[in-house]
Amino acid sequence: MNKRGSNAVGVRRYNERLILATVRRLNGASKADLSRITGLSPQAAVRIVESLAEEGRLVKAGKRTGGIGQPSIIYRINGDSGCTIGVEIGRDRLVCTMLDFDGRIITSESTNTPFPSPASAVEHIKSFTRQSMPELHQEQRNGFLGYGVAMPWFIGEWREEAGIASQQAAAWADPGLEAFFQHELNDTVIFENDGNAGALAELMSGTGAGLTNFLYIHIGNFVGGGLILNGEIKRGKNGNAGALASMPVPKVGGIDFLLHSASLYNLPGGTDGSQAAWDGWMARCTDALVFTIIGANSLLDLDAVVIGGTLSNERLTTMQALIHDKIRHVAPEDFFCPELRIGQNCGNAPAIGAALLPLFSTYTPNLVSLQKGHTPSTSA
Repeated sequence: MNKRGSNAVGVRRYNERLILATVRRLNGASKADLSRITGLSPQAAVRIVESLAEEGRLVKAGKRTGGIGQPSIIYRINGDSGCTIGVEIGRDRLVCTMLDFDGRIITSESTNTPFPSPASAVEHIKSFTRQSMPELHQEQRNGFLGYGVAMPWFIGEWREEAGIASQQAAAWADPGLEAFFQHELNDTVIFENDGNAGALAELMSGTGAGLTNFLYIHIGNFVGGGLILNGEIKRGKNGNAGALASMPVPKVGGIDFLLHSASLYNLPGGTDGSQAAWDGWMARCTDALVFTIIGANSLLDLDAVVIGGTLSNERLTTMQALIHDKIRHVAPEDFFCPELRIGQNCGNAPAIGAALLPLFSTYTPNLVSLQKGHTPSTSA
C-alpha cells in the first residue's frame, strides 16, 4: 500500500477509535453528539457509526426525544462483541480479570503467591483462560482482543525488601520475556507498568473519569503510581514516569525513598498487625505522601490525586483525611491543593487497567500511531 493510502487508513482507524472511546466515556451518544464532541464532520460521524454498528461494535440503545426534528438514536458499546483478559503480576500475588468489550468485569480471580516465575505466571493465565472462555457465547469468544499484563518494570529490584533471590529476579530481566509470553499464550500480549495500568483503570472506568490531569497512587505491598496528563498515560522517555516507589522523601540526616514509608510490606505485623502498628505506619505513610504530593503538584498543577490500592475503603478514607489536613498545615501559601479522591477500582485497578490495554491500544485514539505532525481529518 502506498504512503498516502496507508495514512488514510490510519486516519480512519483513529476516527473509529475516537468514536468508540467517546461512546464508552459517555455511556451512549447520538451521531450528532459524536460529531459535535469529536470535531468530526456530521457525514464522517454518520459513516463511522453505521460501519461500527454493522460490525457489531455499537448497538442502538433507544431514542432521545425533545427538541426540533426527529428523535435521535442513541448508540452504546456492545459489550457482548468481544472480551479481553488482564493480568497483574505482583511480587506477592497474581490477579486475572476478564472484561467485556465495554470494559465491564465478567470474572476475576486473585491468588496470593510467593514471587512468581514467568513460567508459573503463564500457567496461571492459561488456567484462568481455560476456565473462563467456555462461559462466554461464541460471538464474545470470537471477539477476544488479547491479553494485557501489568507488572512493575523492575519487578526483580528491591530484592531485600521483597525477600527474593537474585536468580528469581534475573528471570524477569530476560530480554526474551515478551516473546516467551506471546509464544506461550499464542495471542496478542501488551505489557504495561502496573502503576500506569492502575491509572488507566481509574481514567477509563473509575474515579478519574472526567479528569484530564491526575496522579494515581497505589498503596499495596509495594507502593506504586501512574501519571495521567492531557487525558493520556504519561510514560516518559523510559516508560517509567510516575514511578513513586523511588521518589525521594526526607528522613533524619538525609533522604529516603517513598517505598520504605508507604508500602505495606513495612507494616509491623503485616495487615493483621495491632492498631498501634497501623497508626504508626499511617502517620509515616501520610507524612511521606504529603511531601510527594506537594512536590508533584507544585511541578504539574494537577486536577486531582487519586489514592487507591489494597487498603479497605475505611483506611483509604482515613488516609485521605490525614493527607488533606497535613497539606493544609504545611503547604506554602501559594500552593493550590489538588482534589484528593479515593480510587473506585481498589486493589484490582492494575488488573482492570491491564485488561483495558487491548481495548486502549486497538480502539482508543493514540496519536503515536499516526504520522508525526499529521492532524486527523474531520471528513475521513
